[in-house]
Amino acid sequence: MSLVITSSADVDETNQVGISIPYQYRNNLKNPLDVPPNSEVAVESVKIQRTPMLDYGNNIATNFWFGERLTTESARDSQTSYFIPADNTVLGSKSPQEFADEFKVVLQEAYSLHPEINSESIEVNIHLNTDNQFAGFQFKIPQVGADAVSQIPGDACRLQEMFGEGTYSGGVITADSDETFVQLLPQGTDGGPLSFHNGSCTYTDLATDEIVTVGISRPYCNNTGRLGEIMGFDGANFTETLGDNPFGEAVVGRGVGADEDVFMDYCVENNGPDIRVYCYGGEIGNTQMQEVIYYQKNNEENGTNNGSNSSFATGTPIPSASMGDVSFQVQNEKVKISVSGKTVLEVNKFDSASFKNQIPLPTSIANWKMYPTVYFQDNTDDVTLSVYKCRTSSTITNNFPENSWNVKSKIATFIKGRGDTETQNATLHPDLATTLAWNNANWWESEIYQRRIFIDLESEKSYYGAGTIKDYKGLQSSAIQEDYENIFIMGKNDRYIDTRVEGWQANSALTLGFSPFSINQDSGMSHGAFDGASFTSVAKPSLTSQQSTFIRVPTLTHETYNFNTGNPSKILFQIPRFDNSGAETGALYFQNNDKTFIDLKNAAPLRLTDLDVQLVRKDETFAKDLTGSTEVVLVIRPQHKHSD
Repeated sequence: MSLVITSSADVDETNQVGISIPYQYRNNLKNPLDVPPNSEVAVESVKIQRTPMLDYGNNIATNFWFGERLTTESARDSQTSYFIPADNTVLGSKSPQEFADEFKVVLQEAYSLHPEINSESIEVNIHLNTDNQFAGFQFKIPQVGADAVSQIPGDACRLQEMFGEGTYSGGVITADSDETFVQLLPQGTDGGPLSFHNGSCTYTDLATDEIVTVGISRPYCNNTGRLGEIMGFDGANFTETLGDNPFGEAVVGRGVGADEDVFMDYCVENNGPDIRVYCYGGEIGNTQMQEVIYYQKNNEENGTNNGSNSSFATGTPIPSASMGDVSFQVQNEKVKISVSGKTVLEVNKFDSASFKNQIPLPTSIANWKMYPTVYFQDNTDDVTLSVYKCRTSSTITNNFPENSWNVKSKIATFIKGRGDTETQNATLHPDLATTLAWNNANWWESEIYQRRIFIDLESEKSYYGAGTIKDYKGLQSSAIQEDYENIFIMGKNDRYIDTRVEGWQANSALTLGFSPFSINQDSGMSHGAFDGASFTSVAKPSLTSQQSTFIRVPTLTHETYNFNTGNPSKILFQIPRFDNSGAETGALYFQNNDKTFIDLKNAAPLRLTDLDVQLVRKDETFAKDLTGSTEVVLVIRPQHKHSD
């Protein structure tokens, strides 16, 4: 019998790269070892050093929320936010630092959906306790915290033509045909979505005799799954049955424009005799462009004098002859609309449901990304985009129109690996749509707009018996989004995720260090020196090595079978998860008291001059969570002969 001692390092416990690789090494013998015929081999003992790892396998999920902290499940009915799903791109066991680096990317992708989160500056740091030991993570999610500057997109900016034909040059959007509906979609460094921190979109040079509708709207993107057709459109026809409609259940006849098939989130329409304001909202079971009665003068059952919110609460709409510059300003959930420098609508007073149809509905997660959008009735009409305060790739990770909550819930997107000037359009090969739409999510946006806060007052009262209005949120101390918090959803929580959404339930509290809670109890929202959220794990994350480790010795002549790979193998032994002392990370020692000998199948003597030892996973890839030195002791002996 021979006892064969192997080691990955000449110097014990070395961590120096190049001296040893603890999961793959070769030992040479000065004097060859002659193994007798018909011998067998077993593992006597193993000493390894296993790095503490966080398991974030493909069954682990975290979702996110940016909005008000909820105290009850029913509170969702007055909220404009929805949970943000996150695909697990970490996948597998990682060291704390590796995990921090990769989870940062997950956060950047999730929170880049809101224009005021500075996703480019998100941090995930290692949090140490007073003994300088790993205690969890610190998460820092900053907001931009300041007004954007105006940036008019360059001439190369994509002009999306939903129907009709148009051109864009020098800030001027021109109709090249009758019935033209277009949208500017700046991206990268050229521009981006409208800022929610006093973001402004101003149109000038609007002639009083032009039948035109100007507004701001969620993006209309190209669906590569339908050969590049624009979302909600079959050719030039708005079609409500396609399943990718940016405006949920909107149907022809409930929009604006000559054929009532134009949908925007907020718009001002010069229809010839007068000026009307519309926003996207709904009735029970339907969604539509609903008029905002800014001119309400008299106190009525479903209305009240709107003088607190409009300079034009005169009882009649503004005549078209007074048409001039039109400006939209967004401050979190509040939208202000001006014409010729005078306030048509501003959300000042909303302490009664009677105001509900007289002020713009609040913004929602479905329109966190909004862009300049125009409808022309007649050929050659034009408008000038003179002010556009937006966010760009300097603060938004993946600053593309497709990187929108509403778009990602409905269609596959080309975002990863995309250059600043590349687009997802009709000429794009479908294979480049690298990220599938979120699973079973195309109804989420419709659900939001069936919440009571978005329902027309008369319809709401007839269905519920009462009207409701939300306390619209603006800015806090002119810095951050008022009362909005960054919340990690790490376990089942009915307040934030409806129980019907089973496929997206989260389970990461142990890994992130928040167990037994399903959400972070405090987001540490602040403004001043730092604008945004900053919070740490409340418990030490669970550090385990969930993946099995096996010893493989390719030099020897034995043969085993790995049904996981479907191939013959040289694996000899599975290392237990816990060592003889009960530890599972750090320096571990395993004494094998119940050895299983494997036949070497050597009919003749076997001469060994070197020996390769490898530590692998079940798929026979190397176990790279090992550090320091590895020592494996083998026993080689002649087979015992059994009597008949």
